[in-house]
Amino acid sequence: MLRKKIKLAAANNQNESEPKSDPDTKLAKQSHPKPSDITSPFFDSMQLWQKIYDIECRLSAELKTISFLSSTISAVYNPIEYAADLHCAYLKKFLNKSKPVLFIGMNPGPFGMVQTGVPFGYIPAVRDWMKLSGSVEKPTQEIAVRPVTGLLCDKSEQSGQRFWGLMEELCGEAENFFNNCYVHNLCPLAFFQASGRNITPAELKSDKKKQLQDICSKYLNEAIDLIAPKLIISVGRYAEDRVKDLYKTNKIGNHIEHKCIPHPSPRALNNTNWNEKAKNWLIDNDVMKYMNDA
Repeated sequence: MLRKKIKLAAANNQNESEPKSDPDTKLAKQSHPKPSDITSPFFDSMQLWQKIYDIECRLSAELKTISFLSSTISAVYNPIEYAADLHCAYLKKFLNKSKPVLFIGMNPGPFGMVQTGVPFGYIPAVRDWMKLSGSVEKPTQEIAVRPVTGLLCDKSEQSGQRFWGLMEELCGEAENFFNNCYVHNLCPLAFFQASGRNITPAELKSDKKKQLQDICSKYLNEAIDLIAPKLIISVGRYAEDRVKDLYKTNKIGNHIEHKCIPHPSPRALNNTNWNEKAKNWLIDNDVMKYMNDA
């Protein structure tokens, strides 16, 4: 079933500026291949975006073996599953080749990727700058205080507004950014208290946090191998620590450079004037050459 649906998704990949809604890309709701299938001729024949989505589907399936619900966590959202259509539109359009620069974020925000399936998915940036479209369904554990309405959501993801706003300012057209850069999230899950408060992976209890980190790091390593960046930029300290762990265990070669840019979240300490600080960081760390080379 998975192989049939991946092939159908590939057939529907028309590389339009506004991809058509494609329900056959919702692979995360179907069965997943065994790890041995990664080296199969079928896997080899897949496009890069399909291989990355295959990794995300297997990651999602393995994370389901962990019971996160507790007295503090009332809902777990996975936009890789319910926003698969829009998420795959992002993959199809912007992950058509290896990228020299790979930005790695932490996990979906409630008004960003939770709504759009796109990392730091500030809706105006996804809809108007990236020019993406697609259907978004409902998470299986949706709570009333955190509804998912897709591109119709009228709330703003501040982290995404800062991040993509800066990239638009620096690069102009979205294609100028994505020609050399790509943004991938470490963890596909969002965690909410009954009140709707967002719980980050760093705030999970130690045993669940360790399980989550081990699984996410394993699949992050696979994604890095396929995207083959020259430079990894962790967005925030949590992502930086996970990437450093892969270096320490020799999962990532030292030929790949690694840097960390401050996370754009307003919740981060000393994070006023993020736009100017991040702009200066990109200049000081010689990243601008990748953004200006369209």
